[in-house]
Amino acid sequence: MKRLSFLVVIGVLLAACGGSSRLSKAQYQQRLTVDSNAVQKVITQLTNAGSSSTLAGFATKIDAAEAAVKKAADDLAAAKPPKDVEADNATVVTALRKIQSSFEKMKTAAGSGGSTAVLAATAALERSPELKAAERAIGDLKSKGYDVGVLGS
Repeated sequence: MKRLSFLVVIGVLLAACGGSSRLSKAQYQQRLTVDSNAVQKVITQLTNAGSSSTLAGFATKIDAAEAAVKKAADDLAAAKPPKDVEADNATVVTALRKIQSSFEKMKTAAGSGGSTAVLAATAALERSPELKAAERAIGDLKSKGYDVGVLGS
């Protein structure tokens, strides 16, 4: 019984130490900037590679882009943003997950030589409600005074 009480006290103390505290506005902006810059970098590389390489080469390059998007989505999903942008953050994470799954479809299509399927997957991503919602969330972040870095361009 004493051991259980001790573990409960330790658990309460660890929770009170701020391990689950919210990020400040500055901390959240920094995290958003780092994650969005990483995604932007690999997407730019992917876009440049797409115009000058074979579909098989393009499929290989999608892996890096997919990994960067997943990492950014995981990082932002794990973050505890300021309360006023909690919903916006969740919307951005959902959009990143949509991009990640779309990259998987593009990779499959490119690997099988289906340029039409790659273009269709790209068009579907651009029209997706998740991306439209993320655009609104980014606008909301900006209206609340948050610097959203490359997401705002």
